[in-house]
Amino acid sequence: MCSVSSPDLGNLPLFNEDLEDPEPPAVTSLKDDVRNSELVIIFTPEYNYGIPGGLKNAIDWLSRPIRNGCLIGRYVAIASVGPPSLTGDNVRENLTRTCQALTDKLYPKTLRISLARDSGTDDLGDEGTFDLYDWLDEVLEFTRHS
Repeated sequence: MCSVSSPDLGNLPLFNEDLEDPEPPAVTSLKDDVRNSELVIIFTPEYNYGIPGGLKNAIDWLSRPIRNGCLIGRYVAIASVGPPSLTGDNVRENLTRTCQALTDKLYPKTLRISLARDSGTDDLGDEGTFDLYDWLDEVLEFTRHS
């Protein structure tokens, strides 16, 4: 029904307007991945009470050129991942504000995925898995009816 891509944001150079023309190949590749997508789901931890630098850098590149970035017309959904001691509210609020400026198809309900920091497992547990599946179903329904 769909394919999933997880781009390597570590290969992107720091955003610099002087590098926009011609843009670096890693930027072109990321933009092509987004342009070939109908839905972009951002799973991210909160870092220093906000958006991790690598993700913010990618969004800066995706927002260019001004008023013609490749997130325009794409569905976007946001989920934060992290230890139970952190709420993830800051990263979700910051990303929501940023993405609202870049697309009119932002899914309004963000998801919080709680993972124990030192659990030694990537398992979400039953409750987390059900929450994720339910949220993904809602996101897909949103893309069908918007």
